[in-house]
Amino acid sequence: MRGDITLVAEPPGFSGVNLPTDHFFTGPLIPPGEFPLPDEVRNIPRDRTLIYFAMGSWGTPEIVANIIESLEGKPYCVIAPVKFQLAEVPNVHILSNVLVTDWVPVLQVSRMPDLTVIHGGNGTVMTAALAGKPVVGVGMQIKQVANLGCQERLGFAIRVGKSRNPSRKVQEAIRKLLCDESSKAKAANFAEVIAQWDGPKLAAERLLERYGGVS
Repeated sequence: MRGDITLVAEPPGFSGVNLPTDHFFTGPLIPPGEFPLPDEVRNIPRDRTLIYFAMGSWGTPEIVANIIESLEGKPYCVIAPVKFQLAEVPNVHILSNVLVTDWVPVLQVSRMPDLTVIHGGNGTVMTAALAGKPVVGVGMQIKQVANLGCQERLGFAIRVGKSRNPSRKVQEAIRKLLCDESSKAKAANFAEVIAQWDGPKLAAERLLERYGGVS
């Protein structure tokens, strides 16, 4: 898709793509904390590794359930805003170390864990990058796979192929990244880069520049 101008909601170092002259990087367009952090999330135990698991609106309910159930016996606490997806899966086994919630203020919660497991949508990927956390990604469609590939090339993500049950590979990737100090450092370093981009301000400036004189 292309307009009179096209705004690309990422910093230039993310994809490494050279843009046409009518395309502009803005940095991430991420909403602020528009509602308070739920008490159950704020008070989650921090005595174990903490993982954030979210599949946006694209996560296939059965895949979400398989990944949730694969956490049984693992030494992690998990924040999982996937309640609406699990509602479509009968008899899913929810573990005591997994906190299943409705929507949460994503950027605030993404800064809490040691690692995130996501589906790779642009907003989710940019939020994880801004939070400075390593990423395990299961893309549900091609643009999400491409977004996760960018993070993988930057050195702080592992991309797992979509399948009926990718949970074993997801668990392998979690274990690998949690032990990878290089990935943690690269995630933190890229967070400093991306934090310099005020996406909403830059996007507004481009729109005013192009359309400010139009009545």
